[in-house]
This record gives sequence, structure tokens and C-alpha cells, in this order.
Amino acid sequence: MQLVFASNNINKLEQVKLLLDNEQILMPKDVGVVGFDVVEDGLTLRENAYKKANELYKLTKKKVFSDDTGLFVKALDNRPGIYAHRYAGEDATDKDNRDKLLEELSAKNNRDAYFLTVICFIDENGKDYYFEGRLDGSISESELGDGGFGYDKIFYVEKYSKTLAQMDIAFKNQISHRGLAMKEFKKFLEEKYENFNN
Repeated sequence: MQLVFASNNINKLEQVKLLLDNEQILMPKDVGVVGFDVVEDGLTLRENAYKKANELYKLTKKKVFSDDTGLFVKALDNRPGIYAHRYAGEDATDKDNRDKLLEELSAKNNRDAYFLTVICFIDENGKDYYFEGRLDGSISESELGDGGFGYDKIFYVEKYSKTLAQMDIAFKNQISHRGLAMKEFKKFLEEKYENFNN
């Protein structure tokens, strides 16, 4: 069964295929939508996830889904929150965002944080469904590990005494916020569509 993922990020697409155990996940360009881009001006992850999925649904009328992830840091009044991807500016790199966060936390004692991912799925009839995954942890004082992307090098999970960037990719996918949200989504798809894995 084919699903169209509302993203142009090939790395994210490969991760999603792995998490859903389905090779038939397509990108917008695979179904003739070139240059797909949506202004993420919602006030919540759910609003932004819906906005991306809905725009793609209107263009394709196919089963589509999107995800949106935020990083919420307690000592910073839950910043960067939904602005995690552009925390240090519109064209900020992952490193720019990590550096800004570490600098803002340099004088703080409480480094508690959590990641939250929200998935929005819109079915062939235009009905929307939502799935969430949360991972609690803290922000390390310096970058640790070589893997992952985004804030992985500074997001420390006490339970495993490692940052996400220090974890094996298969293990990270099992315990991460996106992995947990995708697990719920996959379960739903398998129950709703008999041909999901075909």
C-alpha cells in the first residue's frame, strides 16, 4: 500500500520507511508534486503536522501523512518548542541551533527536556488521525556522539546513559519520540488496511 509523506527530506524518508517497515512510502515529487513547501505557522505541533498533510492531500487526494517534532526545555520556558528546526534563525544549521541552546543553558542548573513528535495521517476520504511519541531526557553540557542529526548530540537519555547521537540507529529508532509515534501509526495502519504491508 502506498502512502505519500509530506517531506522532501530523503534522510527522513529512509528513516520512516524503516520505522513503518514499508518500502512504498513516496515523496511529493514521486506523485508529481514538485517543490512541495508549506509555511509552518501553526502554534502547535499538531497544527503544523495537519497543515502539511492537508496541503498534500488537497494536491493529490491520496493517503498522506506528515510529522512535526519539537524540543521542549524546562528551564527555557519550553523553548525552542515548535521552533526547534529554526531556533537560531531561518537558515540555521543543526550546529547553530545546538550552539544557541547550549549557550542559553550555560548558567542553568535544570537541564530537563523532552522531545515530542506528532504525526498527522489523512486517509483517502480526507479524515485526519493523530499519533504522538514523547522522549524525556536532558540537555548535556557538550556534544557527545557522532550519529543522528538535529539535537541528537546534546539530548541525553538518563535511562541509557547516552545521548541519542551515541546510540545505535536501530536502538534509537525503538526508543525515540519519532520511533514511538511511528509505532502507534503503524499499528493503526495494519488494523485499518489489510494490504498495508503489500
